[in-house]
Amino acid sequence: MTRSAAILAVVMATRGYDRPERDLAEIVRHYPGLESIAEARLAIQDLLHRKWLTRNVIHGVTVTGRVPRLADLIATRLGDQGIADRLLTLRVTLEPYIKVLGPMEDSSVFHSYLDLLRSARSEICLPMLVTPPYEETVRALRERAEAGVRIRILLAAPTLAAKWRSETMRTISTERIDAWVREFKNHPNVEIRLSRTAEDMELATCFSIDGEIVRFDIYDPYRQRSLEGVMIEVAAPQGMLPNFVRIFLRLFEEAWSGAVHVSIRARILWFFRKRWKAWFAILFLLLAFLPVPVPHWPEILIGISCGITAPLLIEGVPRLTKVVRKRRNR
Repeated sequence: MTRSAAILAVVMATRGYDRPERDLAEIVRHYPGLESIAEARLAIQDLLHRKWLTRNVIHGVTVTGRVPRLADLIATRLGDQGIADRLLTLRVTLEPYIKVLGPMEDSSVFHSYLDLLRSARSEICLPMLVTPPYEETVRALRERAEAGVRIRILLAAPTLAAKWRSETMRTISTERIDAWVREFKNHPNVEIRLSRTAEDMELATCFSIDGEIVRFDIYDPYRQRSLEGVMIEVAAPQGMLPNFVRIFLRLFEEAWSGAVHVSIRARILWFFRKRWKAWFAILFLLLAFLPVPVPHWPEILIGISCGITAPLLIEGVPRLTKVVRKRRNR
């Protein structure tokens, strides 16, 4: 057996592709030792000849795939039956980690949500539009906060809540934000921020646990209420992080970094900390006009100020373009 055929046998035993032969040859080129299309095709023919691969017609298309006990055939060839079990452990299927939990209005979805909150070990990320601090939710979050879990709660600012729902929601939103703050004012592990961006609140009623499990409420946020949605759950197998989980975590981090703190003092500190580069640029520009007996003092300070400002302008162009595009699409 050639080296490329041996590699292909292991790939097929652990991945189980069923594809038309030409497509299969392209797919397996992603694996070291099978990069050459000629080698990949020869390896397929070799395994077909040995009856380690088989051809079947599915929906009118001839596909090439592994025989059912390919791992056992490899183990017999190598004289080590333990290899079959080891090969099977190399294959990770995501199906058990993806669940459709059902409609949001189903009580089982709510109770499993509480159970999942209580299972958190390191972090809970919880974006919500105008959800009140329900007693059971608060109890579960307090329990985790006291156990050292970091909890980040992202709520819609009253102006955004009023824009999304109705003007009457402005007062309700303010009341509920105050209620959340009161519930966790003595818990330093719990941080609450307010979002003013509609796109951030497209994540409302979705949440993540420990950066490994994401529950996603699927609904039209501009035409439906969150309780009209269907909840799905995607978990990460050990040593892996599915793209769906990565996408949610990235979107939440972007929303969180752009959100404002609840208290006035925290907002002021956040404002200065977020724009510290701009303040330094202004400081150096002001210092340039001081009458200091240093040769070329103004030129030096203005140059430093421009050096700080230029990257800020470059970084701001994509954000400005995004804002303009949003306004045009309204």
